[in-house]
Amino acid sequence: MVTIRLTTWVNAPVERCFKLATSAEFNSAAGSIGTHARGLDELQVGDTLVWHSWRWGLRLSHTSRIDQLRPVTYFREVMVEGGFRKYDHEHHFAPMDDGTRMRDEVHFIAPMGPVGAVMERVLLRKYVMRLLAERHSRLKRIAESSEWRKYLHDEPREIPTPIEQRPKITKMQRFA
Repeated sequence: MVTIRLTTWVNAPVERCFKLATSAEFNSAAGSIGTHARGLDELQVGDTLVWHSWRWGLRLSHTSRIDQLRPVTYFREVMVEGGFRKYDHEHHFAPMDDGTRMRDEVHFIAPMGPVGAVMERVLLRKYVMRLLAERHSRLKRIAESSEWRKYLHDEPREIPTPIEQRPKITKMQRFA
């Protein structure tokens, strides 16, 4: 089994990062990703995603189901159909003082026994790492810019607070 971990720091609130990662529109806009089954904007437990990619002249795809979701901090996809013998993808989000730490863990096993083990080391590890890095880079770029508004329509907007006026000094006291 191969385990790949990737951590990225994003200069955006954890809620925005999580909502982007679970946004059907955000996932559909990526070139290698299909859409989820329910047709709603945010992915929920039980939703399925169809992932498509072209590599080595082949069309690779698999279907994953969201089987765990803790709002704003974690969700997990498990492959239900596709080219891997096993494929689990965990998404972790942690609020930090100055942004969000986004960490993904992918565990997979290639099919075809010993031949698959060689494919894991030679091809698949780099391929999955590149896909994760591209996804992190895209999410970071969108979350840190104003482009996130295109994907998240219902995020509450920050309301500017009025600058508090200084109280007028009515009496001055002199301290010696």
